Amino acid sequence: MDIKKRIINHNKRWNISLDIDEQFFQLRNRVIRVINDFLSDSFTNDQKTDKQFRYKLDTYLGREPELERNSIFYLPIKPGIFPQDKRVFTDTYLYKEIKESKNIKQLATALQVLFCVLEDVNKDLPLDKIVKELREAAELSPNTGFHITLSKKRVILYPSGAKLLDQRVINDVLEWLDQYPKVAKYFEQALKFYAEGNSNEYRNLLDNLRFSTEQLLKEVLDNDKSLEKQKDELLAWLKQRKNHQWIINLYQQLLHYYCKYQNDAVKHDEEFSKDELEFMIYLTGIFIRFLIQPKPNE
Repeated sequence: MDIKKRIINHNKRWNISLDIDEQFFQLRNRVIRVINDFLSDSFTNDQKTDKQFRYKLDTYLGREPELERNSIFYLPIKPGIFPQDKRVFTDTYLYKEIKESKNIKQLATALQVLFCVLEDVNKDLPLDKIVKELREAAELSPNTGFHITLSKKRVILYPSGAKLLDQRVINDVLEWLDQYPKVAKYFEQALKFYAEGNSNEYRNLLDNLRFSTEQLLKEVLDNDKSLEKQKDELLAWLKQRKNHQWIINLYQQLLHYYCKYQNDAVKHDEEFSKDELEFMIYLTGIFIRFLIQPKPNE
């Protein structure tokens, strides 16, 4: 058993719990260590990538980028340091933004922009290993609400709910959706809106959940029908898959009320509340998971 698991078990046995602020500070330090281990060379040797990160983060947060940051020839130099001196990770914008993050939202935002930059520059980096290390760092600070997942080369950060549901309904679904890129696009966008916490995007979040479900049914059933008109073909498909009749009935009833909610509370009246978002995310994930989860004999 590695030291991380031993620490977690030790804390459980002795009922040791750190307050939220302390857990966040520890998480932030672990994140810095992970980023330093994997990305230090990329950001210290390639200042253009570091500047791109800062510029995108400034733009995303609505901060006015400093004029010199718009020039790829600008070289940030500390007082008393000559240009020929080698930069270190602590000189980078990336380190500064992570180190100065005051809460989990700021930290998650900086990391999300970081991974967006890495997608753009198409660096041959071991994203699976980086995500794995960041997940382990989050496990040591379980109350911070930090969760990260990888689908193909896209990394998404979002607030964690129940760990079991996050693993089965979110991580597995994103992985299995690799063969359904249109569905993945909508589902990932909904997760992104939820992670950002911008109430102006809640309508779009729920719309994207609906689109992901509708698009998946179109692809699985090989038709172009709307979500509300899939009942008969879905019934036949579920029976062909040898699902129990009561499960088929339950699935169809849930999908029926899912459509009613989307039409009445979202599409027409917009009478939804923030408390309903997580429920709809998990319900959509369950719908998708049941349709595409690999069968034992497949």
